[in-house]
Formats: sequence, structure tokens, C-alpha cells
Amino acid sequence: MSRVVAVVQARMGSSRFPGKMLAKLGDQELLSWVLSRVCDAKELDQVVLATSTSRDDDRLAELASNFEVLVVRGSQDDVLDRFTQAAKESKADLVVRVCADNPFVAAEEIDRLVVAHKSGSFDYSCNHQQRLDNRYADGFGAEILSTSLLNEISKLTTLTSHREHVTSYVWDNSAKFKIQAVMAPPELAFPEIKLDIDTPEDLQKLNEFVDKYAITTTSSAAKIVQAFNEFTNS
Repeated sequence: MSRVVAVVQARMGSSRFPGKMLAKLGDQELLSWVLSRVCDAKELDQVVLATSTSRDDDRLAELASNFEVLVVRGSQDDVLDRFTQAAKESKADLVVRVCADNPFVAAEEIDRLVVAHKSGSFDYSCNHQQRLDNRYADGFGAEILSTSLLNEISKLTTLTSHREHVTSYVWDNSAKFKIQAVMAPPELAFPEIKLDIDTPEDLQKLNEFVDKYAITTTSSAAKIVQAFNEFTNS
């Protein structure tokens, strides 16, 4: 049996929105939304928070202690190295990468991703955004690859972009890999929807949405999409 570990990447030093991981969405920090929702996935054996060794990120490690997650700390900028370290420390066979600026990442969609990846001999699978016309709304899913491939990429590439974005090497060399973009279920097939938080303006908009529609950390992706469509069309 493959050991499946989700690695949530987060740090306080965002260039566009410093400190956003502890910014409040509703009555909880952004990172709390993400960890809470990821920990609900049934196909995961463990969840890891991969943050940096910067003192600014001490508060993230502290917050993670409220959840049943392993905290791994490493380079601020070499995120790929953080992931290989997290995979090693958690003894992962398969690594699910989750970006912590997606507050509505959905446990049910992580489960769908893991099952789909295991169903064939894929090198890499994703459902976190629209890829290969799979029509997912942006912000509910994740991406998955083996620890062995993660380690191979880390040995092969020195490009800053590859080490910062972890899986960009796969897409830049897509002919070498068997890639699966999991198709969105009809209720989530709204590729025009973007629910990640890059700027303070994104957070303000989602705070208005969460407040108006009583969205919580247990709300399903389908409910969120339906409500968000009403919110943007009202």
C-alpha cells in the first residue's frame, strides 16, 4: 500500500500579500481553513505543513500545533527542497501538494485526485486548476506525484522557477511524463471561477462572500461553487 501524504506549503513572506497566512477569513486564519479542510480527506495517511526556518514563520508552526499535522521547516525560497524533506520525514510514497492560498481546498476533491492517480500508471495528476481543459474551478484541488519523481526532479533541476514552484519542471518537460488532469464533476466545472487569495483585495471579496453565504470550513466544494455563482451574479 502506498503511503499518501499531503504537504501544505505556506510562509509569511508573500511578496504581494505579506502575512496573508494569518489574515482572517471569517473568524479563522487562512492557514486554519486550509489545514482544517485538508485534514478531512480520507485518502491521506498524514498531513504536513512545510514552512521555512524564518522566525516570521514560527507563528505558522505554532498554529499548526492545533491540528494533527507534522511541521517540516526548510529554505524560504527553495520550496522543492522543503517538499523532498517533508516527503522523507513523513515516509511518503505519494505526495499531494497543496498551496495554502486556497482556503476552500476540498477534502472530497483531494480524495478524488488520489483515487484517480492510483487508478493508472501516471507520473503526475492534478485537479487544482484548469489543466488540459479539465474545467475545474481554481482553488479546490491539488496535485500528486511520487516521492521518487520528486527526488528525481530535485536532482535534475537548478532553475529558480522549478525550485520555487515544485512541479513546474513536469509541465516544462511534459513529453517525458504521463500526466493526468482529472476531469471536473459537472457541479465544479466552472473554470472561470478563481477562489485563491493572492492580494488583500481577493481576501476582502472572499470575506464578503463567506459572511453573506455562511461558508464554513466544512462547506462542500459544490455548495461553495453554487453560492459563489449567486454571489458574483447578484
